[in-house]
Amino acid sequence: MGELLGSYRLLRLLGEGGFAQVYLGEHLHLGTLAAIKVLRTTLSGEEVEAFRREAQIIARLEHPHIVRVLDYNVQGGTPYLVMGFAPGGTLRTRHPRGSCLPLPTILNYVAQVAEALQYAHENRVIHRDIKPENLLVGRNNEVLLSDFGIALFAQSSQLHGGTQNVIGTAAYMAPEQFRGKPGIASDQYALAVIVYEWLAGERPFSGSFVELASQHMYASPPPLQGKAAVSPAVERVVLTALTKDPGQRYGSVSEFAVSLEQAVHALSPTLPAGKPGVDQVASTSAAPTLLAISPTPGPPHPDLAIPMRQVQADGAAVPGSAQRSRSRRTARVRAICFGLVVVSILLWLATFTVPVLHSWFAGAILFSLVFWIAAYADHRRETEPSGGLGGFHKDHMR
Repeated sequence: MGELLGSYRLLRLLGEGGFAQVYLGEHLHLGTLAAIKVLRTTLSGEEVEAFRREAQIIARLEHPHIVRVLDYNVQGGTPYLVMGFAPGGTLRTRHPRGSCLPLPTILNYVAQVAEALQYAHENRVIHRDIKPENLLVGRNNEVLLSDFGIALFAQSSQLHGGTQNVIGTAAYMAPEQFRGKPGIASDQYALAVIVYEWLAGERPFSGSFVELASQHMYASPPPLQGKAAVSPAVERVVLTALTKDPGQRYGSVSEFAVSLEQAVHALSPTLPAGKPGVDQVASTSAAPTLLAISPTPGPPHPDLAIPMRQVQADGAAVPGSAQRSRSRRTARVRAICFGLVVVSILLWLATFTVPVLHSWFAGAILFSLVFWIAAYADHRRETEPSGGLGGFHKDHMR
């Protein structure tokens, strides 16, 4: 360390991801500390101007629950952002994987994150990478939404050509993100995945990138009841925000947060409201909050129940020869789609010196990959021993 970047001396590495490295930096003249995010790319010409235009948009986001962008520049072709330093670490380090959080803690976190996202959405900025690692804890124990640099990196079309929108962390990505069409509802979906994880101690889907893409796009999340002590009303709110169709989710991320709070307080009116500090609610995390559940619960909401028995019954009713025929057909479709992926990659490589065709075939790779994932999921449904999505979940849930 000791390397200079602009007006800052880099002291130590704070963390790194697929798109950037983050260093702790000290201002040469003021002695103040900042987080320096160095993007993993090299820019030139028009790309530098595109980066600066997008950086200006991110730098204008001033909100109590958003990490401020203090400066930005390009040095030696490498773009970097100077951001406020959050000494409290991330919510991932405070609550490692597998942790189940009490409802007051979850409500506190969601209220702060939703407020920040609502502000960003009103300013026409989509985050695209909501996850616990990007939720920081500030000096006053407030939750701070970080890593809008990923949004900047994605939104600058000059940086990524035709595939810039396929970006994020697969475990938290909305179905439309895998199709390259993110929207403000995509951030709501990712926040709902985090809430599910905090309630159940595990994410709704797991596996490789291809498996995660298939599950997020086509499989229903496993019910929360049975994994966590939550009311049907709380489960209904979370699963609504996890709907595949973004138009069927809540109208805004703030509406999702309000609905979740109302669902919790409808059953447990004594839970505290408002936004206490992180330390106030984190101190209760060792003692899980159990909600009183009626001894004679009514039938689950028809829109939320996952019809496992019906899927299995339908599969069992199909004659063996017909099912084998469908399996062969889906296998052929899967092979054809995979062939399209391979051909698109080869053509993309062959047209490296022709920018127009090279960009076109990059898009062809994306779309053929989506079709192959869909064919893969269809073939899995036909060949699973359980005959439906139930077997798919059992095989791929940790």
